[in-house]
Amino acid sequence: MDKKQAQQMNAEMSSALFSERERFEMLFAEHWKKIAVIGIAVALVVALAFASWSFVKQKAIKATYEFADAVDAPALEKVLAANGSKIGAVAARQRLVQIYIDSKKYDDAVKHLKLIISDPNADDAVRGRATLDQALVLELNGKIKDAAAVFAKVASDVNYKTALRLEAAAAAGRLMASYDAKGAAAVLDRGSKLAPDSQLAAYHLGTVKSLQLALANGELSVKPAAKAVKPAAKAVKPAAKAAKPGKKK
Repeated sequence: MDKKQAQQMNAEMSSALFSERERFEMLFAEHWKKIAVIGIAVALVVALAFASWSFVKQKAIKATYEFADAVDAPALEKVLAANGSKIGAVAARQRLVQIYIDSKKYDDAVKHLKLIISDPNADDAVRGRATLDQALVLELNGKIKDAAAVFAKVASDVNYKTALRLEAAAAAGRLMASYDAKGAAAVLDRGSKLAPDSQLAAYHLGTVKSLQLALANGELSVKPAAKAVKPAAKAVKPAAKAAKPGKKK
């Protein structure tokens, strides 16, 4: 390519580039208002999103402090009523459950355990433990069959970890032995077939097998309540009437 041809090609390229730049400038000049409006709208959306995120974060931090400051049942109830969906609510409910158990308010404890189980912020381990705790509270409240039913349900649920299922199987068998020996044997048998995957699971498996042996030997039945005390013996007959006084002389 000679010098003249090179100069001509450079001139053509410069003209093309200049034309593209001119077209862009003309396009911007014609539509600058629309471009500006779109830019402002995007900036506003970003600003609002950031403000919303900042507000939510500040509320979450405030709720965390309020959870920490609540030290008794009324205070925890109040802060949970206002912040029940916050992340710290699960831990706060666990504290409240323990307070209610200690004060023997079992119905209130079960109410908050159910809220923990349904809380989307609670992980599977927390929900599983809360379900088991619910059964324990039912047992404390004297609702033995209801407690055994919850334990048995956990023991058969493959979504729970093996250690938790074995713990539940042992508890279900222990309670069911008092009113349904066959049912107790069945739930303990199913539990004994689970393969332990941790030291804790192995420990609970040992408990299940011990209960199986005790049930087979007739040592796992709850003794019936003692019979009512016999009424006291009949009152002693009154002493014989005093002898009649002698006749007057």
